[in-house]
Amino acid sequence: MILQALYQLYERLLEEPNSGISPPGYSKARVSHVLNLSESGGLLDVIDLRDQDMGRKLVLKDMDVPRQVKRTSGVSANFMCDNSGYVFGVVQKKGKPVEISGDKYEAMRDLHEEILGGVDDLGARALLGFLRTWNPEQAEGHPVLAPIWDDLMRGGNIVFKLDGTTGYIHQTPAIRKAWESRIEHMVHENTGQCLITGKNAPIAKVHDSVKGVVGAQSSGAALVSFNLDASTSYGKKQSINAPVSEEAAFAYVTALNYLLRRDQNRLRIGDTTTVFWAEQPSYLEENILAELLDPTADAEVATKGKAPVAKAEMTEFRRDPQATRMVRDALAQVAQGRPLEESMVDVDKDIRFYILGLSPNNARLSVRYWHVDTFGNLLEKIGQHYSDMSIALPPWETGSFAVWTVVNATAPLIDGKRDGKSASPLLGGALTRAVLLGTDYPHGIYTALLGRIRADQEVSPVQAAMIKACLVRHARISGSRAKEENYTVSLNEERTDAAYLLGRLFAVLEKAQQDAASGGKLNATIRDRYFGAASATPQSVFPVLLRLAQHHIAKSEYGGIVDRQVEAIIGELDGFPTHLNLEEQGDFIIGYYHQRQAFYVKKPAKVEQTAEEGQ
Repeated sequence: MILQALYQLYERLLEEPNSGISPPGYSKARVSHVLNLSESGGLLDVIDLRDQDMGRKLVLKDMDVPRQVKRTSGVSANFMCDNSGYVFGVVQKKGKPVEISGDKYEAMRDLHEEILGGVDDLGARALLGFLRTWNPEQAEGHPVLAPIWDDLMRGGNIVFKLDGTTGYIHQTPAIRKAWESRIEHMVHENTGQCLITGKNAPIAKVHDSVKGVVGAQSSGAALVSFNLDASTSYGKKQSINAPVSEEAAFAYVTALNYLLRRDQNRLRIGDTTTVFWAEQPSYLEENILAELLDPTADAEVATKGKAPVAKAEMTEFRRDPQATRMVRDALAQVAQGRPLEESMVDVDKDIRFYILGLSPNNARLSVRYWHVDTFGNLLEKIGQHYSDMSIALPPWETGSFAVWTVVNATAPLIDGKRDGKSASPLLGGALTRAVLLGTDYPHGIYTALLGRIRADQEVSPVQAAMIKACLVRHARISGSRAKEENYTVSLNEERTDAAYLLGRLFAVLEKAQQDAASGGKLNATIRDRYFGAASATPQSVFPVLLRLAQHHIAKSEYGGIVDRQVEAIIGELDGFPTHLNLEEQGDFIIGYYHQRQAFYVKKPAKVEQTAEEGQ
């Protein structure tokens, strides 16, 4: 199903003129330089194709070239586009002397002699002239190469250009015809029925690499791959175990690489890279889904705290402004209690979407999840997620929390910032899956947040929102309607459960201490010293805190108000529990957070009724 959906996407993209998808027989390559050749094959100069991105770093140019081979071991040259080892016959690693790789250069020359030997074309003759006369041992000292030697040795592919012409040699009609004829007449070792198309065709022995999955090898990883004796069945080795035609294998890998290059179709969290696409062309719906899964359109913060992306994979961050506005307005409505799907108008809610989560596994990829659903159902599930996470925010905080911000909230603080790399790589995929399916959130995210709060002695809005979401969703799924209704967006003064009340009480006692300081700096608050113990073993902590509070209340200008708040909360308690379980610890944190946010809310002024108005 996964490969079939990707194959169908490839066929659809081929019909879209601006998709930039590679046609059959060609593939994307990252090119760094162009060799400008004379008609006789002399090297005239080298053109640098690298561009500076927004971070002022040099980025290689993506280009359609004749389909490149997948190298695992041994020597195998590419046609018309390859690295310095094959083009110049030399390799130099950083800090190491130059190594002559004559076997690679000879493979490159022999391949082009075989394909272009009988082609009557100026570009073909120029390239053959270069390969026939080039001497790898003189490469480092060549007057054209010497000034840019270090750049050439850094990696990247090299293509060729005929001086005085536009475009590149591999793009000319004669060269393309020669290459396509070569593909058509190739002798294939295996033929059989393709699992994707159902047609009898040459079967791919090794599938091309998928590039762009975070954490995978920079050279790419395989989605379909076999290389162990245990995988050999009835004498069938490697990918012959899962017979996919060369055409279909190329198509699904090309489509997947296309998705992994686009911010509109890709989301990276932890060790999971998620790609999503619509069954039919639907630009607006795809951008809306991208914005919902990662609600930000700011390039500066788009990758903040997320898993690192390889330099060569970085693309300009761009989102459709219409989709961004629609999502922001819709999420604002969700915060007011309206379903997300009702706020989305003029969209096709019946169109089917495919969502694929991939994780690295050495040189291979693991499928973390595969989900197929209509756009309307996805809106319902994602809307429920944001509704479950809705919580009162401090005045300086706005917007909704993306999945990656939740995962980062489980990581430790380093120099005042969350070190997202320290978060468990498994949480992102598990949390995304729960959002898309509407299932219980992973218990690991809940316990990780509790542990982080105890360690930091601090509760952030995103941590409180996710803890509340975990509890309210679990209550709904378990059928506890009364418990579900307890979890309100802001302070719920009607709640009488001990854990929530204790959280509120702790916030009031902390406020009393801060008021008593009268603007002076506190070395440590009761939160710094007692929060973790108070949220787990309240009976051992709260009697101490209440004795301390009497001194704070006596010194505070508003001590009387605080004293009445303390009395009101204690009046609802039936003693202090010896300990709180994990669920109750979450209730404690929500009560504490709600009460803290209530301090920022201005109460409406009382309007006294005059004698005349009362008559």
